[in-house]
Amino acid sequence: MNTNSPHEHDPAFRAMLREWSVTEPLPPRFQAQVWKRIESAEALPVTRGSPWRLLMDWVNALLPRPAFALACATVLLLVGGAAGWAQARYEAAQVGDVLEARYLRVVDPYQPAD
Repeated sequence: MNTNSPHEHDPAFRAMLREWSVTEPLPPRFQAQVWKRIESAEALPVTRGSPWRLLMDWVNALLPRPAFALACATVLLLVGGAAGWAQARYEAAQVGDVLEARYLRVVDPYQPAD
């Protein structure tokens, strides 16, 4: 919404707006039709199909809302970070075990190989 209208401080324009009146009557059931269009625009379309398509429709309906988009991004970052940390710990433990076994074989060549 533009709150800085160029005609905001124009006295002639404000006087003309005060004098202006609508003489044309509204079409029959105008208000009911407006509310019907608003409700149909806000209603989520019911789609039949694969679960993937239903999920995508649901996400596309909710993501334009900033709070939901931020919550989704936060959850995805936390889950991705936790998964990466767990994977790194697992691989570091494997590398540590391999290096430990190599060291023991170098120090004691008669150590049984795993």
